[in-house]
Amino acid sequence: MRTILILAVCVVAAYAETCSSHADCTNTLCSTGFELHCVNRECTCTHEANGGEPCTNVHDCHGRCTHTHDREHCIDGHCRCSH
Repeated sequence: MRTILILAVCVVAAYAETCSSHADCTNTLCSTGFELHCVNRECTCTHEANGGEPCTNVHDCHGRCTHTHDREHCIDGHCRCSH
């Protein structure tokens, strides 16, 4: 059983779509309310952070994501959150 789980994780990790810009993300689909962005060379679905204040770096976005497991990003001068 453990072998199957490890194999499944490897397949999912290998399937992650890589990118250099959001235009490269042709296979990744986002749910309603999310936008597609290229973050750290990986296609990522993000949503607007709370507050809507502009940012210049990720530190400006600290505490603006509502879910504890969300990752904060500063994309095009706006705080965004991803899971």
